[in-house]
Amino acid sequence: MKFYLVLFLVTFFLRSTAFSQDFPPPNPSMSVSILSGYGIVFNFDAIDDYTDGIMNEGQSTYIRIGSVIDWKLQFAADQSIFYGENNPANQMELNNVGVIVISTGTNVDDGSQIINHAQSVPIALQSNEVTLLSKGTESNKGWGIENAFILNWEMGTRRGNMNNQSIFEQHIAPDTYTLTIVLTLTAN
Repeated sequence: MKFYLVLFLVTFFLRSTAFSQDFPPPNPSMSVSILSGYGIVFNFDAIDDYTDGIMNEGQSTYIRIGSVIDWKLQFAADQSIFYGENNPANQMELNNVGVIVISTGTNVDDGSQIINHAQSVPIALQSNEVTLLSKGTESNKGWGIENAFILNWEMGTRRGNMNNQSIFEQHIAPDTYTLTIVLTLTAN
């Protein structure tokens, strides 16, 4: 019994429909660049995967945020539940997927320049927007390496506010489950 989860990332600027690869960006004062990790795949093929989940084994997305104004970054799924590709009757809750954000930039995520809401425990995926990063007590403006981040994805680990049942306990049918995750950058 195997099932696969494939996540695709799409980035929006200021709630517009432009992708991060547009040059010049639709709003040159703010942009998100996805450097790598557009498609994330979780392959469940061992009993431990079903009982313990998969904690970031290379499922990472590298992004940079450029902004001349203070900003916040949110994420959301493009649908309310995972549906199986082979059989749409197979379903899985979104909160089985979570993300931890690691700052690699020079803007500090200790609450001074950036508040990192997913720094120590994962935040579960939802269909409504959830704030990952926001302005701290100082400005979080910056470009290039100032606002660089790694989004470490995990699934079925039951950490943070993720689903508290294992994939095994949920009796999720073997299938391929796919959806798009939207990153939204707005002024803060």
